[in-house]
Amino acid sequence: MLPLALACACQASLVTPHEGTDARTSNNSDGGNSITPDASTIDAPPACSNGRVVYLNFDGVTLAQANASDAPTNTAAWLGVASVAIPPFQQNATNRAGLISQVTSKVTSGLSQFPITVVSTRPATAPFVMIVFGGTPALVNTRFIDAVMTLDCGDVVKSDVGIVFDNWSPMTTQKAADYAIGAVAYGLGLTGTHDTADCMCGWNNGCQPNAGPCTLSPSITADLACSGETNPQNEVAAFHTAFCQ
Repeated sequence: MLPLALACACQASLVTPHEGTDARTSNNSDGGNSITPDASTIDAPPACSNGRVVYLNFDGVTLAQANASDAPTNTAAWLGVASVAIPPFQQNATNRAGLISQVTSKVTSGLSQFPITVVSTRPATAPFVMIVFGGTPALVNTRFIDAVMTLDCGDVVKSDVGIVFDNWSPMTTQKAADYAIGAVAYGLGLTGTHDTADCMCGWNNGCQPNAGPCTLSPSITADLACSGETNPQNEVAAFHTAFCQ
């Protein structure tokens, strides 16, 4: 499995100018409104928000290739074709609404320790990180099999675009949620780890994640794909910085 870095099935592809690797792969179900985490669940630092949102797009979108990803303009640096229409997530599933609700709930729960608002309706203003759900690796012309995101060293791009494919069998909502969290993290400059419980397991490396839910660590050995990155990496601090400061 290659996780999302481009979620690599092992995802990895160099993209300038951000030392970008796009990747994640792995082989290991539900809807959403905007949800603000309960401040009582955050043990440090105090809750705050800089207005940056995580947008889970289950409705399909047409993406265009660009040098740098940008959610407001639906452009993605990792895209292997000039333009492509990503179909809606699980569009033929009889329980589609339930699957969307479950994924949204699990992503929100997985990020609840941070000052992050998770929405499934497109934000009117930037910055927002867009994670698209749907499609296949062949559709976007990538070798990564589960998810893709460009590695953004230093978190230069504030409105990243990632994708979580939905063609695995069996498709599980926990897997989709874990890949979405890993995609957001990869877009913050966090790199792959080899802890099967960590959200960065499988991102551009051979780690095989467990069934989840994945966790984010304040201190974990990483692959150090970004120049100047410290090891161990503090995944918790990276999220607080990205969505608070």
